[in-house]
Amino acid sequence: MMSDKEKDSSMHTSTAFGDDHRTGTLDPKVQDAIGRGLKAHFDDLVSAPIPDRFLALLAELEAKEQSNDQ
Repeated sequence: MMSDKEKDSSMHTSTAFGDDHRTGTLDPKVQDAIGRGLKAHFDDLVSAPIPDRFLALLAELEAKEQSNDQ
């Protein structure tokens, strides 16, 4: 007989992995949810402004590269 903890674990696994959780393939609905979450997160990162300190470091690097080329 399964304990409540084993039943909960079993239900989460079968829900996320579909009927056959041994294949390691996620249920398409879970894949879609993960994909939407990742897209939203990375869209925020891409649209975030570049920090001033990072821009200053890039400008320093570019100046050093140009002075070394001459």
